[in-house]
Amino acid sequence: MKKIIILFVTISFGVNAQKSIGTIKTDDEITKKVIEGNDAYLSKNFKVWDENISDKALIYVNNTMMDKNSYIEGFKSHHSIFNNIGFLNSYSHTNYFKNGNIWSNTYLTWIGTGNASGLRYTNRGVFNQKWENGKVIEIRAYFDSATLKAELMAAQ
Repeated sequence: MKKIIILFVTISFGVNAQKSIGTIKTDDEITKKVIEGNDAYLSKNFKVWDENISDKALIYVNNTMMDKNSYIEGFKSHHSIFNNIGFLNSYSHTNYFKNGNIWSNTYLTWIGTGNASGLRYTNRGVFNQKWENGKVIEIRAYFDSATLKAELMAAQ
């Protein structure tokens, strides 16, 4: 009976064991590029974004598709709407999947003070970037746009 229980437990663990689908890295070249891009946003240096994002990238912000130029200009405009922009708890890593896909993920809390309202805002965001041949070919960015909308309304 004891052998049957041991066999059952062994089979259960073998069947339920997770299989690796890739590797996550935080100190690789792509993650360094992601962090450089995040820092570039804060310092208003969008040349880095222009260099790293493919001209034909598929870009979705909160499920709304846009082109590279609109994406960059949209984020660039934050600096005319808000001041004292920064990040809290920023974390980035890159997933190297066995099927060859490479995705970087950034999780952060954005902070900024509205130029019109004077209010200090915080907003959590997730930014996912698919990489191919050293360029971002797809972006999926998610954050609550209520902060931006509120500040635009205050400016009217």
